[in-house]
Amino acid sequence: MALAGGDEIAFLDLAHVLRIWVELKAPVTAIAKAHGISLGLPHHTPPKFIKRSLQGATHISMPLASGVESPGVQIQGIRITNRALSPEEIKRRAMAGPPVATVSQMNFAEWLAAGVVEVPSETDGHPHAMLSREMLIKRVANVLGASHPAGSENADEFENRFDNIVLQLHRLRVANGYPSTYYQLLEIAGQIVQKLEPIRAIAP
Repeated sequence: MALAGGDEIAFLDLAHVLRIWVELKAPVTAIAKAHGISLGLPHHTPPKFIKRSLQGATHISMPLASGVESPGVQIQGIRITNRALSPEEIKRRAMAGPPVATVSQMNFAEWLAAGVVEVPSETDGHPHAMLSREMLIKRVANVLGASHPAGSENADEFENRFDNIVLQLHRLRVANGYPSTYYQLLEIAGQIVQKLEPIRAIAP
């Protein structure tokens, strides 16, 4: 596993496999619908008081609500707010505990398109950008060279504008010195393995 041995090549392989799942989103969604399969994909929506406390400050929010095992520790709820929190905000966050994922009614394509990481934006007038699972997978896979040699992939202008953001996330080191992108892709991969088992069982 990528985290167990600090193997960057294993992580890039994972990013490439996830990119393939993104390319399969339409047939996976169609198969689930045709067979009446509810995938029960997990998703996290931040509480309103968290959203209010983030206003007026730039921040990075990576809920990892399903948790990701790292050697000796579980990673869950990465949130960096670029201002001092009030004692009341600190207390409320502590009482709320770590983020919790709930079962969604989204199909596979909708789930991939749902926002999962919020980061400071480079766009004037929009202080933050929300990266969907699909966008994060595609940009990590391409920017870091998992699907193509780094620098050779030609995405459209909309996708390219997230490259610097993804690279900044990759430079954000978390537990054991691993990039935050490792943990987010591992969470997505774990959810796909668990929840798409019915699809793999019937797919030709």
